[in-house]
Amino acid sequence: MQQIEIREDALPILKAGITLQKKLTDIKIENYSDRLRIYEKKYNMKSEIFIREFEAGNLGDDADWFDWLFVFEAWKKAVEKKKIIESLPL
Repeated sequence: MQQIEIREDALPILKAGITLQKKLTDIKIENYSDRLRIYEKKYNMKSEIFIREFEAGNLGDDADWFDWLFVFEAWKKAVEKKKIIESLPL
């Protein structure tokens, strides 16, 4: 892991930026989760099952499948980002 040196007077600025990123990431996760629930309800299928079936080639190439895949991948990246932010020792 690479270490960086940070001036003491810069710490509050960095902490505020990280706090803002966490709030924005929480909003994204909530938004993507809402969108995933819409697809899950529409197709009566959990996202995890959808991903497995889509990747196995069992669902075809309907535009909705690709939209659902995009939302799922964006949700997953946002969740990963939140975990990283939460692991920072602030």
